[in-house]
Amino acid sequence: MQNLLKNLVEALSSNDALVVDGKLLKNKVVELALNLDSTILKLLLNSESLKKHFFAEIDGVLVFDKIKFQKFVSNKEFLPDSYTSFKNKVGLTSGDEYIKDSDDTVLSWPYKDCVLEGGQEKEEDVRNEVFWNEILAPDQIDRLLSPKVLTNFRNHEDKNIQADLSNSNLIVKGNNLLVLHTLSKIYSERVKLIYIDPPYNTQSDSFKYNDNFNHSTWLTFMKNRLNIARRYLTKDGVIFVQCDDNEQAYLKVLLDEVFGRENFINTISVNMKNVAGASGGGEDKKLKKNIEYIHVYANNYFLLKPFKDVYDYLPLIELIEKYREDEVSWKYTSVLYYSGDKEFVGTAFDGQGNEINIYRRNNPEFLSVSKVMTKENLTEEQVYNNFSDRIFQTAMPQSSIRPRVMEKVNELNVEGDFFSIEYVPRSGKNKGEVYEQFYKGSNFRLLAWLKDVVEEVDGVLYKKEKQGTYWDFVGETKNLTKEGSVELLSGKKPEKLIQRIIEMSTEPHDIVMDYHLGSGTTAATAHKLNRSYIGIEQLDYAENDSIVRLKNVVNGDDSGISKDVNWSGGGEFIYCELAKANQSFIDRIQDADKAEALLTIWDEMQTKAFLSYKVNPKEFNDSISEFSELNIDEQKKFLIEVLDKNMLYVPLSEIDDETFGVSESDKSINKKFFGNS
Repeated sequence: MQNLLKNLVEALSSNDALVVDGKLLKNKVVELALNLDSTILKLLLNSESLKKHFFAEIDGVLVFDKIKFQKFVSNKEFLPDSYTSFKNKVGLTSGDEYIKDSDDTVLSWPYKDCVLEGGQEKEEDVRNEVFWNEILAPDQIDRLLSPKVLTNFRNHEDKNIQADLSNSNLIVKGNNLLVLHTLSKIYSERVKLIYIDPPYNTQSDSFKYNDNFNHSTWLTFMKNRLNIARRYLTKDGVIFVQCDDNEQAYLKVLLDEVFGRENFINTISVNMKNVAGASGGGEDKKLKKNIEYIHVYANNYFLLKPFKDVYDYLPLIELIEKYREDEVSWKYTSVLYYSGDKEFVGTAFDGQGNEINIYRRNNPEFLSVSKVMTKENLTEEQVYNNFSDRIFQTAMPQSSIRPRVMEKVNELNVEGDFFSIEYVPRSGKNKGEVYEQFYKGSNFRLLAWLKDVVEEVDGVLYKKEKQGTYWDFVGETKNLTKEGSVELLSGKKPEKLIQRIIEMSTEPHDIVMDYHLGSGTTAATAHKLNRSYIGIEQLDYAENDSIVRLKNVVNGDDSGISKDVNWSGGGEFIYCELAKANQSFIDRIQDADKAEALLTIWDEMQTKAFLSYKVNPKEFNDSISEFSELNIDEQKKFLIEVLDKNMLYVPLSEIDDETFGVSESDKSINKKFFGNS
């Protein structure tokens, strides 16, 4: 066995494409082998021992046993590492079976059993990520994810606070995985809506991974956070996750696993830009990207309340012009200028025995919109604005009332081609009120009023169209750069999009959470809509930070949805951070630009930092000349690796330890907030 392992490693290592930093890429080897890559097959065939073990001769033809090969290289004795409980490949598996052999499908990828910390702090940072294996090191996981101390409490006026955090709008700066675990007991089952717009795992992301397993890294990153985020949702809560097409298919299956397929609601396609301005494609084999996707899941589908109807709004006069340009017939062109003399003819009854009074309308006057324009000396827009309650199209209603009215009129042998009825609906928006309807012609076609499909805002009529799972936000993204008075060159979402999501799924004072807060769109929109919110962000966007944006909101920001919701300012929020321990050294290491600075940091780390148990500082110091020969990036990488990652932030359980220097004020706020948690 050992000789075979040695021979295989030597054979594969001879191909530079399979080696990075002196290490074989196990997952790449498996992927190429399963695809019957000729490079791998030739390497194996060049060794008699490998050929004998992984090939079978059938009728003089060598057949590669790729299943045997996959199991062999997945064995923990081949290139041993911490991540051997799942097969080292990306795809869909069910245990050790292939999908075709199993009815149940689970998404698996390298390191599925790991926790990805995701430690980037500045938008431009790219770093190798640290994995913690849940199976092999559960004690490390428990410590890494234990609640942390919060510090640097400020309100929107940058004043120190002594508030009750649990009932405040809260913005927390720090690693979002650790913040989620820190706050989970306080906010368990309290959040009605989670919206996230996570990094999309593309080269354009501000959050990049310098990692050989980019795809699996991203999935692990998402899985860790989704698992803990679900604990926040109320039993009737819901999560909206936005993504582009780079990872959305894998994300959908991951969400199926975390939330259960039975809790899937919809996938919404969002048009974010015109094709002419879209990125990707055109110069190569791909089509231009202009669509993003929002996967929607309930915490419990059976307890979820129905969403409020979603409408799209377009100025009526613009819609009419568009119909003309497209040579599409616009139906609302008739005006009931005079409803006629009202003559009672009889009474019908609905299915519950309620009265329906019927009237014949004598000498009504019907005019076209154009004739009313001439008669009243009005513009077309003025006619639509002034007569929206009398402009109509006719329709054949799916109602039991119409045939009952027709039957009664025929029974009474009443002639006429224009009738009205009055009755009191027992349900619907007109419940309990006397309601009038008009019928025209021998087929009793209902007059459907324009006013029922439009809405007036500031004197302008807008056509309302109920939306399904295709949402068009091209118009809202055109001038998005400075919305909220902060700039974010990519990834920023319009407030109107978040408004739609919040209004369809929550009520005032419900809690909304976004743990990829970015420039703060979700929190800003929730604030304007009178929702409570929790925002978590670990990147530093400087003058374009979410805190800057929320201060603008409190002070009466007039961009985004402000005009639509009559926003004039007010409210408050509280900002805080995870209290740093080893993380402060990581910050300094990353900022250092000279080797001398790193040596100074190392000197301080020996007395003040929490070092990994694997590190012997004496051996390090004895080999300092070798350390100095490394390039600065390698030196940084090494110094970060020697830090104990469990102690990146101050554990809440150690808040009274003088080593960490937590202030009495911070102790008071934390103890009040966390209680006995």
